[in-house]
Amino acid sequence: MSAIPKDVSEKLVIVQRALFEKRIPAIILMEGGKSAMVDRITSEVLGALEPRGVEYHHFKAEGKRSSPFSTMEYITRSPAKGTISFYDRGWYSDIMDCTGKKRCDEDEKLVEVSRMERYLIENGVVIVKIFMDEAEDAAEKYADTYPMVLDMDCGYLTDDIDHKEMGIDDDEVEAMLSASNTVYAPWDRVGVEDFEITAETVARAIIKRLENRLQYGIIPEDCPVLEQYPNPREDADLTAEAEDYDDSLVKKQAKLAEMQCKLARSKHSLVVIFEGWDASGKGSTIRRVTGALNPRGYSVVPVKAPTEEELSRTYLWRFCANLPRPGRITIFDRSWYGRMMVEAVEGLCTETEYCRSANEINAFEKALVNSGAALVKIWLEISPQEQLKRFRAREEDPMKRWKITEEDWRNRSKWDIYDRYVNSMMRQTNTPWAPWTVIESEDKKYGRLKVLDTIIDALERALD
Repeated sequence: MSAIPKDVSEKLVIVQRALFEKRIPAIILMEGGKSAMVDRITSEVLGALEPRGVEYHHFKAEGKRSSPFSTMEYITRSPAKGTISFYDRGWYSDIMDCTGKKRCDEDEKLVEVSRMERYLIENGVVIVKIFMDEAEDAAEKYADTYPMVLDMDCGYLTDDIDHKEMGIDDDEVEAMLSASNTVYAPWDRVGVEDFEITAETVARAIIKRLENRLQYGIIPEDCPVLEQYPNPREDADLTAEAEDYDDSLVKKQAKLAEMQCKLARSKHSLVVIFEGWDASGKGSTIRRVTGALNPRGYSVVPVKAPTEEELSRTYLWRFCANLPRPGRITIFDRSWYGRMMVEAVEGLCTETEYCRSANEINAFEKALVNSGAALVKIWLEISPQEQLKRFRAREEDPMKRWKITEEDWRNRSKWDIYDRYVNSMMRQTNTPWAPWTVIESEDKKYGRLKVLDTIIDALERALD
């Protein structure tokens, strides 16, 4: 028999159905308390819901994962529109674990997860945060009321680690909860009591938060456009030409291969994104990069129009899902900057979404770099005259004619509009932790060599 009263269970189902009909994704985050207690409470709530619309995710402590990208991992596991994801532990356990082991700064991690929560919420996800407040004697006092012995040996099914075992005292927990109790993502603190009482309290807290989201929607905050960084395009010299191209290419590719070997033995990874004008040479340049690499250690991700599955998630989801493990390289042919260029120009995102994007992307890249990734952002620069020359050459070459489309010509007609958006993007996202490198590609050979130099330099800094 369910510990949750029938009327409460029915309300849970009604709310779940409303989320599905309105295509609102929800995260239920369970933190605090002993693992066995949290597991049983979670099981009760899950048992009251339609299982086809729910996913359960258990997150181990940050130091025990195969991937270091904690923030991105949470985004990757975030729910599709109309579904619910239960997170058994999450980013706050990460904070307690890494601060207890002196591996990170708590304040910095709190800023990181606050930005992630805001990104998820402003992109449609409702987050319900439950913290199980457990008195020192609660586990013993109420153990008999729970349908699982709390100290049983269940192997991988249990991980009864509390904050004290992580080296975090009660005052530190209180400070963390207070700092993260925001208007857009407040905590619901539930005292551990008799099993039935606790289960019902948790269920009612979830219902209340989800009903508030259904009733009031998202209240977006002001997001002024940022223009605070230098625009590297202003210093581009399109007259630059390559010297001794063949010999230089061989030497630089050999150096890159050497750096890949060092990367493979490290805890770091490499993310390279290529952006630039149509016909600026992204494909041919990527081939010169991958030509130097062991194929077992890299992947190339061509970014096209999002699929139906990708459209059901927040816009950074598909990129988080393709981030490399430690020792590996991922090259993105186009990237998340589509939000600030083609999506904005073509009306594929709202004005509000565009306005938020710079802050969201800067926070995402900061978390990526903080997690051990070397991030290289490359913009391939050519003149409109050179683009026209290359477009016509493609039309005249039967082997390259497939590369030129009506969409390419249509985009070219909007060169001035795109130019303004690119400049705005550069000024807002050319951050100290993730700067842009503008590659003068009027001479393709010069551009390829400069790209190789840029990637090699980034790896040397990361592995130094």
